[in-house]
Amino acid sequence: MEFLVKSVIPALGIGALCQVIAVQRDALTVAKERAAPAEQEINQRDTVITALKETAARNSKAAIKLQTAHDRIAATLTAREKTIESLIHDDPTIRNWFDTPLPDAIASLREHPAITGADDYHQHLSSSHPLPTTGDSTPD
Repeated sequence: MEFLVKSVIPALGIGALCQVIAVQRDALTVAKERAAPAEQEINQRDTVITALKETAARNSKAAIKLQTAHDRIAATLTAREKTIESLIHDDPTIRNWFDTPLPDAIASLREHPAITGADDYHQHLSSSHPLPTTGDSTPD
């Protein structure tokens, strides 16, 4: 009996150890199978993040260019407004011309509603009245 106990206990121990190794091997296989798609997803996200960073950098450069152009245009506009003001102030002929009211037909071309978006603009175009014809016209 003692011989049986001495030989069975190590065999059971080895069997249990083999079972633990088999279970861990299966768990490792499952973990590897789960890790592969996760790594692919991480790589895809890294690619998207890199693309977004590049796009943000390009947008930032474009915004700087636009701001520079805006500043240059604003400076040109200010200079031209000052030139016009000085001409109006200094030259009586230009001052008289500037103070002369526009004819009603011309002034009506400058009248327009406050357009605050695409829908307002579309509505304005849809409801616009055509320009009146000039001169005598014969009815069709």
